[in-house]
Amino acid sequence: MTATPPARWEGLTCTQRRIKDFTLDDNLPDLGTPPETSRRHEPVAGAGALEVLPIEILDEVLHQLDLRSLTYLRLVNRRTMGLVDALPQYSDIIRHASNALRGILAIGTGSWISCKALHTSLCTARCELCRDFGGFLYLLTCKRVCFLCLSLNDVLLPLPPSHACRKFGLKRHHLADLPQMKTVPGTYSPNRKNILRPDTLVDHEHARLAGINLHGSLAAMEQYVSQKQARMLEAYNARQTERDSSGRPVRARRRPPALDPLDGQSGNPHRFVAIARVPWLDRASRRVERGFYCGGCEKSSRKPCHWRILFAADTFEEHLANCGEIKDGKHCTT
Repeated sequence: MTATPPARWEGLTCTQRRIKDFTLDDNLPDLGTPPETSRRHEPVAGAGALEVLPIEILDEVLHQLDLRSLTYLRLVNRRTMGLVDALPQYSDIIRHASNALRGILAIGTGSWISCKALHTSLCTARCELCRDFGGFLYLLTCKRVCFLCLSLNDVLLPLPPSHACRKFGLKRHHLADLPQMKTVPGTYSPNRKNILRPDTLVDHEHARLAGINLHGSLAAMEQYVSQKQARMLEAYNARQTERDSSGRPVRARRRPPALDPLDGQSGNPHRFVAIARVPWLDRASRRVERGFYCGGCEKSSRKPCHWRILFAADTFEEHLANCGEIKDGKHCTT
């Protein structure tokens, strides 16, 4: 059952804004029909050693598998397909978050995300960073997030490996075991920026923690990075001075890249390449909530009345209590 705003809020809310975000799920191939989860024929082959496990234990084992392994297991034969499809958590994912599952497999993060983790995020209502209602999943680490956090918070900005190494004082081999992805070429962000080829991106927070662990502390990491950047800039300036003052030709050297290039925030396509719009599934009621927008916030760009904030019924009650009732399309505090 899909939840809608209560009738008493009719005319005060809307389910869509007049803008398209162009997230990962907008760039996945159109399947036409949902994935098939029913068995058309009885299985001939068995599931091997898995057959000796009681079904309760088998379910517990399977739903803790990473999604890449679970997908491979499902493709072995009709018997293993039936076992996976019978998992309540997997069934919920296929029904309500199939775009997230397809996105995870498309960008290659299935090895880091379990079926249990994706189902837990599906059943989580609020953004893990700010606690507003979260209408999206960040598919590098399977976090439930809101639009403002995914477009503004550095934690949700995946980085090219060269940038991660430069920013956190790492070498390429330090990134090998960190969550990373391959971008799906397409159009991303409300500004419709194109990504033309598959590129590798690394999760920001895992790279930051790797840098801290390598250098011993946040302060030591920042000092190392700052000193290295200063040495590179000094060498560049010396080279330029030599080139300008001598009559000898000196090959031009590219200026060292900045530690933090211009972000662009909601116009940065890298902020949307691992994002899927996923509703909240209430475990108890089995109600599905996609969220809605406040009609009194349509022209505001500041929290707590930002026009991109999504609400569920309980968070909208809090919003009205904090910002006032809505009259003539605006909040009234008196």
